[in-house]
Amino acid sequence: MKEIEQINYTQIIYFVVIVFFLFLVTYTATLIYPISCSDDETLLRIKEGSTGSMLANNLHDLGCIDSPSILKISLKLGRKSTSIKTGRYSMKGISTVGELIGMVTNTSKNRVRVTFIEGWEIDKYASVLEKKMGIDKERFLYLCRDHNFINSLGLNAPTLNSLEGFLYPDTYIFLDSYIEEDIIRVMVNQFKYIYDNFIYKRDVPNGLNMYESVVMASIIQGEAYISDEMPKISSVYHNRLKKNMLLQADPTIQYIIPGPNIRLYNKHLRIKSKYNTYKYKGLPPGPINNPGFSALAASVNPISTTFLYFVADGTGRHVFTRTNRDHVREKERIKRQRRRK
Repeated sequence: MKEIEQINYTQIIYFVVIVFFLFLVTYTATLIYPISCSDDETLLRIKEGSTGSMLANNLHDLGCIDSPSILKISLKLGRKSTSIKTGRYSMKGISTVGELIGMVTNTSKNRVRVTFIEGWEIDKYASVLEKKMGIDKERFLYLCRDHNFINSLGLNAPTLNSLEGFLYPDTYIFLDSYIEEDIIRVMVNQFKYIYDNFIYKRDVPNGLNMYESVVMASIIQGEAYISDEMPKISSVYHNRLKKNMLLQADPTIQYIIPGPNIRLYNKHLRIKSKYNTYKYKGLPPGPINNPGFSALAASVNPISTTFLYFVADGTGRHVFTRTNRDHVREKERIKRQRRRK
């Protein structure tokens, strides 16, 4: 009886060894299975929630792997199917299934430094990201205007039509595997952090909700060259709102004219658009750029003045006045100075 038990035990050990050996050989064979993309610049995009099957089929569609089943088997044998990381991956230098699995199941250590300037519009953001990180510019802009995606970001602004104004300008260090959704979430989260901790809680909003504050801040950002003038510019617009006057903000006209800023003429002030603050009272329907900290702070905390007008003096600063007569006089004076120069 003991001999039979000993034989059975030995057979079990042999069976386990053989199974393990077969498993090892099979797994090794899948890991060295070749991957070859026809284009070295091929980018593999893995969306959130992607499965091993989806990854394998995607690679097959890209023409990088002949048998997607090999990759599926390798992921299952290595118990990596649930470890796939969302991101954008360059296929350059990837020649085997093992190298691919290592790349898509580990967090990338490669980082990209990107700086966004106060007052940039989302189109400029998209162009810089396309150049710096190779992201899909059109998809980035689409997501910035997609209601479902915007609603998922927790901005508490149900009528938001665009993320213009809510992509906080700053210097960011992004993983090079980030996709458009990741980048947008990082910038929106930074906006929420800044607004909640340093804008709203530090200053008492001057009759404006968050969305209106950002709209106001974007106009201030478009007007001011020097940040210490922002609270005074903010006071002019707040004073005009209280008196039910037209804001008459030139940056809102520039926003509805395609291309770089141009010299404005009377014909531009007659453009039919809700963003034309020379025709329609109140704030425009949305932000016209992505304002920085100083503009956001000024929008909710204007200094107390009775100014209703201002005009650029040619040095980067502005001359502020209380009446239209004084405003016209200052404009003429500044014009004469420019002619003499």
